[in-house]
Amino acid sequence: MTHLGRLDWRRRGGGVLLATLLAVALCASPPAARIALAATSPLRVQADTAYTLDPAAGRVHVEIDFKVTDLKPNSAQFVYFYRDLSFAIQHEATAVRTSGSASSVATRTRQSFIEATVHLRSNLYYRQSASFAIRYDLVGGAPRSASSIRVGRAFATFGVWAWGDVGRSTVEVHIPAGYVNTVDGDPLQTASGSGGKLLTATPTDPNTFFAIISSEDAAAYGSTRISLPGGVEIVIKAWPEDKVWNTTVGDTLRKAMPELETLIGLPWPVAHDLDVRERYTPALEGYAGFYLTDAQRIDVSEDLDPVVIVHEASHAWFNDGLFTERWLYEGLAEEYAWRVQTDVGGDAGIAPARPDPADPGHLALVGWTFPQVIRDQTTDDRERYGYAAAFYVVDQMVTAAGVDQMRLAFEAAKAHQTAYLGAGAPETTSVANDWRHLLDLIEPINKPDSAAVETALRDFAISPTDAKGLDNRAPARKQYRDLLTAGNGWLPPWYVRKQMDSWTFVGAGKAMDAATAVLTLRDQVQAAASALGLEPDGSLRKAYEGATDGLQAATDLANAQLAALAAIADAKTKVDPAPDFVTQLGLGDENPKAPYEAARTAFQAGKLDEAVGDATAATAALAAAPAIGQQRLLTIAVSTVGGVLVLLLLVVLLRRRRRRVVAVAVAPAAVTLADPSAASTPPSASQPDDAGGPAP
Repeated sequence: MTHLGRLDWRRRGGGVLLATLLAVALCASPPAARIALAATSPLRVQADTAYTLDPAAGRVHVEIDFKVTDLKPNSAQFVYFYRDLSFAIQHEATAVRTSGSASSVATRTRQSFIEATVHLRSNLYYRQSASFAIRYDLVGGAPRSASSIRVGRAFATFGVWAWGDVGRSTVEVHIPAGYVNTVDGDPLQTASGSGGKLLTATPTDPNTFFAIISSEDAAAYGSTRISLPGGVEIVIKAWPEDKVWNTTVGDTLRKAMPELETLIGLPWPVAHDLDVRERYTPALEGYAGFYLTDAQRIDVSEDLDPVVIVHEASHAWFNDGLFTERWLYEGLAEEYAWRVQTDVGGDAGIAPARPDPADPGHLALVGWTFPQVIRDQTTDDRERYGYAAAFYVVDQMVTAAGVDQMRLAFEAAKAHQTAYLGAGAPETTSVANDWRHLLDLIEPINKPDSAAVETALRDFAISPTDAKGLDNRAPARKQYRDLLTAGNGWLPPWYVRKQMDSWTFVGAGKAMDAATAVLTLRDQVQAAASALGLEPDGSLRKAYEGATDGLQAATDLANAQLAALAAIADAKTKVDPAPDFVTQLGLGDENPKAPYEAARTAFQAGKLDEAVGDATAATAALAAAPAIGQQRLLTIAVSTVGGVLVLLLLVVLLRRRRRRVVAVAVAPAAVTLADPSAASTPPSASQPDDAGGPAP
């Protein structure tokens, strides 16, 4: 049988039931006819067998048409003949009868088959042949009965045997129209006919031939719809004859599904109706149920086990689409089925218990793979142990983390998000959703790691190689916590976190060393800035928290900030003291505090080159001012001396000139000055002289 999903085993019920059926069938496959009167004589047997499925009657009709030929020659002393022939038929056979050359048939129950002895109407002598038929019915057992046969309107399953000698055997199986058939064991070919399907085989060895036919008529199943909050639509498909199963499954899911969805915390993942179909346990390859991932359908055995029902329903969430390892999704399904049934007051089954390391099925859970079928004791032991161990380890995880943290872990796992959060939105990680990633998701870095979980993993889940990784995890997480403390609010960059996420702990350690060095530079920057009354901008934090491939850019930026602060500090020592006369004379109208203040403003704006340039300009102006002031002072002195000399020369020259002017003015006779207060007479008013001109 080809399955599209995974099978889920439960401790209740026989894990090797199908294996037992197969083994019994093979051991009890029809042996050669037992000779009654000529035990040592050969008998050639041709057997053509026909099985006809009759759902309305609840049985399979079997007819074996025999033709036997006596090949034992007579001797001089004896005449050999056959009168009674014995054949093995299925132990479920009823209404055994015969016809043809046989007058009667007697049956005797053996351990795993019924011995049918046919009494011939007459003796069968050398080279004589006889033809007869054995007919009987295989009656379908009631649900949950010990019978290996089920024959109902929706589902039927039964075993197919063959009889006859090698090369002298045929098998036909007649199935009504509307049924879809699967065959386990020896193959049969399928052909379509007017009345349904015909399955045929020509067994290579009839004595070992065995097949199980399972036939289903999807239209004949019952259909009970359950609509629950959150868009949960479930359709229960029970056998029409099994009302108890239909009621039990419906009641269980109505109570369990809301609680299950609440505990898991993820939205209902099935976009269409989830069919829950009743199956016969042996047809489930030794399991109690399975969830078909691609079809998103649940097949559950006819056994009435609520934990199995909830376990299978939880696989809508817990499957290899969420976690890659079988032990994780099976352990989670078992754990949450147990918790849900406990919460709703239903049958919770067996509580998780620490497995026995000496169990014959013991193996590391990381190596626990799906065996397809359970047909031997070794496989059964491993399956029983695997489910028990997975249940226990997952229970340790859920108990340590709590259901709230588990919800967050499921959400992050579904989104493939990192377990180590940074300053921005959680990054999408490429690491597999295996036990490592789940462990990181359920153990937040701000809480201590669980010793109980680690012990359970080491004892039951992981290999020695995996244990080395777990050994390196603890010191790496301690260093990570130290980095968080040193960050004082600055979160580690993805450059560090992605290596923690992938368990690359050596690389993560080196990355954290580099990150710590950047934080040391940051502290130096902060101290230097605080001393100057400055506040750095957020560029260094952004460069640190946003680093993806290395921290060189953040390191260079921190060093650049320190260089700018050093330039500003140097400028401060220059501009703070009041300048002396010569320096002030050299500065003139220039104010070095202006570029210094500009440098401070530029630094806080993250313009480091401008800050250095402005600070350097302030320092350079003050450095050059004394020389310029001295030059200007000398220029003033020279100019002043020159001006004084010119003035002295002018004074001398003026004095000499004045002396010459005074000497010329005093040469005539002394002049008596008139009283300035006396009125003078205008020339026109003078009396004319005798000649008519003005008086002298």
